[in-house]
Amino acid sequence: MWRFFRRLGLVVKQARSDPAEIILVVESSALGAVCPFCGHFSDCRHSQYVRRLLDLPADSRKVVVHWRIRKFRCINPNCRHRVFAERIPGFARPHARRTERLDQLLTRIGVFLGGEAGARLARDLHTPVSPDTILRLLYRMEISPCGNVRVIGVDEWAWRKGHRYGTIVCDLETGRPVEILPEARAEVLANWLREHSSVTIVSRDRSGTFADGAKAGAPNAIQVADRWHLFKNLGDLAERVVSTLSLPPVPVEEDSQQALPVAETRQTKPAGENRKDARKRQSQQRRQERYDAIHALYAKTRSIHAVARELGVCRHTVRKYLRASECPQPKPRAKRKSILDPYRDYLIRRWSEGCQNAAALYREITELGYTGSQTLVKDFVATLRRRSHVEPLVRYRRLPAAKLRKLFTQPPEKLNETEHQWLELLLNASDAAREAYSFFQEFRALLTNRQADGLLAWLERAGRSSLEPIRGFAANLRRDLEAVVHALTLPWSNGPVEGHINRLKLLKRQMYGRAGIELLKRRFLAMAK
Repeated sequence: MWRFFRRLGLVVKQARSDPAEIILVVESSALGAVCPFCGHFSDCRHSQYVRRLLDLPADSRKVVVHWRIRKFRCINPNCRHRVFAERIPGFARPHARRTERLDQLLTRIGVFLGGEAGARLARDLHTPVSPDTILRLLYRMEISPCGNVRVIGVDEWAWRKGHRYGTIVCDLETGRPVEILPEARAEVLANWLREHSSVTIVSRDRSGTFADGAKAGAPNAIQVADRWHLFKNLGDLAERVVSTLSLPPVPVEEDSQQALPVAETRQTKPAGENRKDARKRQSQQRRQERYDAIHALYAKTRSIHAVARELGVCRHTVRKYLRASECPQPKPRAKRKSILDPYRDYLIRRWSEGCQNAAALYREITELGYTGSQTLVKDFVATLRRRSHVEPLVRYRRLPAAKLRKLFTQPPEKLNETEHQWLELLLNASDAAREAYSFFQEFRALLTNRQADGLLAWLERAGRSSLEPIRGFAANLRRDLEAVVHALTLPWSNGPVEGHINRLKLLKRQMYGRAGIELLKRRFLAMAK
């Protein structure tokens, strides 16, 4: 601490301490001072006064600096200030009640924790300040300009999902965010690009908003379509296509039944229905009612936003329900591991051999090392008993759209044996499915292998496809052909931007209701340094 004062030209005249705080009396060792208004040096002393400053804590105690500030007469006759107080750059700003190094610490605390949490930490560090003081330091913090950025990635982020969106701009060469814009509109991005004429490459998603903004603000810049969004567009196309095809059901073995949703129709409560089944049936009825309402309203308004406002749902939900040929089913939960899993095969074998007594089976697996309760064994035996009387061992079911999307778009080497059998059954049952599968696999290979030379040939064949969604997808790619070609030839993508959006949304939620654009921008950009 003493070295810090000596480096600034201050001398510690007196030091007092008690269990709560340390008091230091300091003054400048210089003979005079420079007038901050005209720049003339003066050693003509006028008077002095004492300022009380809070400094960094030491030895778990608050440190208070009593600075004896000298006042001098300005010797410049043209200066309108006859008397001035000495100033020491790097120690404290005029009229401040804290040293600059303490302000820097509190500013960093505010950047990472915000006002309320930052004030609590500052109090624990023996530098008590109010939350509003920390916020004032954040607003006073200088944000360094982004400089001459050359390659940027832009994407939207949600202020409030489905209602209000902003734009984030990242420097892809350094991987750091450089700007947060309050709106996701083409005009806003264009204005920012006009102010930063050094931008030569713009990476974006497939949205026409950013394409138009980049074209208007930087007409000479190269636009690059993000490859991840192209893969996502391919998956969405696959779901639209398979929803229009008449695909047969596939055989589902007993072990795979829990991985597929059971199609339920609106009906009255069946006899013997338990509470869990009743809740599932009622939830499906509500989904079916929403599905019917969305289609009915869209037929009248032809506007997704109008339907979302009327029913109070997200526009993405409306779009998903409109694209589905039937009411969507909920995704099943992943099966959790059980202590009984290592013994299931043994129990099934003993059941098929004729031993169907739960207590006897429990005693047998206990000798094999089972340490769980007998209740788990009873429940598993009851499941076997119900299935042996009510359900066949293998049943035929229609695959959900998400499963069909995986079968049609994933490379064959990533499918297991059962999925290969399903895919072969589906392709052999429909010429349209075989045609769609061929187009999907070819486009996926183009993206994976970055084969820009084969893109035009694929677009020509897709434009003559018998499937209307594939023809529409090809026409859409042609309108954005230059950016898609650049996606296959240039190394830039929006991957770093997506990561920063995740951080931005986390920070926004931490700020609760005080996430104004200026405060959010300052904290986010300062954290990325």
